[in-house]
Amino acid sequence: MERRRSVLLLPGQGAQRERMAAGLYEARDEFTAPMDEFFGRLGTTGSRLRSAWLRPAPNPELDESAVAQPLLLAVGHALGRAVGAATEPPALLLGHSVGELAAACLAGVFDPADIGALAAARSRSLEGTGYGGMLAVAASEGQLAEELGGFGEGAELSGSAGGMAVGADGVTVAGAADGVTVPGAADRAAVAGVTAAGVADARVAVGTAFAGVAVAALNGPRQTVLAGPREALAAVEQHLRDRGFLVRALRSGHAFHSPAMEGAALRFGEALAAFGPRAPRAASGTVVSTRTGVAVTPEQERDPHFWAGQLAAPVRYWPALRELLDTLGRRPGLLLLDGSADRSLSAPARHHPAVRDGASEVVPLLAVGRDAGGPADARVFAEALHRLGEQRDHTGDHTVVS
Repeated sequence: MERRRSVLLLPGQGAQRERMAAGLYEARDEFTAPMDEFFGRLGTTGSRLRSAWLRPAPNPELDESAVAQPLLLAVGHALGRAVGAATEPPALLLGHSVGELAAACLAGVFDPADIGALAAARSRSLEGTGYGGMLAVAASEGQLAEELGGFGEGAELSGSAGGMAVGADGVTVAGAADGVTVPGAADRAAVAGVTAAGVADARVAVGTAFAGVAVAALNGPRQTVLAGPREALAAVEQHLRDRGFLVRALRSGHAFHSPAMEGAALRFGEALAAFGPRAPRAASGTVVSTRTGVAVTPEQERDPHFWAGQLAAPVRYWPALRELLDTLGRRPGLLLLDGSADRSLSAPARHHPAVRDGASEVVPLLAVGRDAGGPADARVFAEALHRLGEQRDHTGDHTVVS
């Protein structure tokens, strides 16, 4: 059998935690070096970000997008670098929100030396967008559509699967590392909205009673995030609480992945053009986009507005992860490397049949709870590297360790 492929899962806004991955800092050189480079290139701002990152909880400053987003980008990139240096680069990269930008840097779409400047450009693009918020709801998109009464049907993403070669057994991503094939995904890819110019994003918004609120992310079968202006979002929150839904405000001062961010996305795209996005290195991992649900095409890799447009587009994290598990979860199986500080990225996968029956496996990279951000991070990370090394050592004869 083929060896399992590793999938690095990288978090976005809302999943930031005080001292996230800080237990690896100065404990693992392959993590420390990219973090120090990031802080150093930002000068005084970098020093302030480093202090905010290492400060223990509670730290309200981490709720600010100008602090959280650069740190999420830097930590995600450094985690990927550390995994690659200690074992080998992950075969697949799946990033949530700003985590997708970290994945693009790991893949070589953007120069790692530019990460500090990328973070600064993303922060500048948010200026003038106004403040909003994000709300996690324990409900499916369909339940919310029915409950809030103002949702449309949610036009399916449609378009051609540009940049993908469709074979008899599925879709092979042109130019992807290791020729990653997604068996049986041809029909799904056609629904992903991939076009040469970018993607046609789905946008499902609530009705006029909650104007401006939209579905911002699909994080699990019953994990949906809404985003919008503060007053409208507060009205939605109260309405859902009154109806018995579990809701939780996320640590965000902006309505990311909603129409309110369209101006910021345009500004960020113009800024990204100066960084010259390019096709990834052959040896790097393949980025599976949480915007389209499938692997990024060569045209999209070089399009700055594809990467920037994600600011205003809904995050299809669970559909993208489910697609991987449905198609590769048993053939040959996946090692899901959870880079979040709360293990939220792998939570929905644990209920997928491919993980429940052991064909695929969740491998945490960081400690959680009281141990997070301390020496236990290094222990958990070492255990993950051992698991990856065990997988590699036992697959020389193409057998899969389960």
